[in-house]
Amino acid sequence: MDALDRHVIKTALETLRAAGGTGLKKAALLSQIDLAAGAPTTDEQREAAFTLMRDRGWITSYMEPIWHDQRWTLTERGMTALEGM
Repeated sequence: MDALDRHVIKTALETLRAAGGTGLKKAALLSQIDLAAGAPTTDEQREAAFTLMRDRGWITSYMEPIWHDQRWTLTERGMTALEGM
């Protein structure tokens, strides 16, 4: 992971931390990844960052009870990773 990737991941994790237990929809999280990059990113780049966070167990999802939207939140493991960045 290079410095730009690290910055993008860190910004996404910080955004999830700020969202708290409510979390974010995937589209909003991918939008934050795009903004953190400082330049337009491809769908593949955004998905790669998202997949890295999900596969490492830094984020998890739950189903919203009223609207049935999937929302993503920061895990304890993700918090530890964020603190280490």
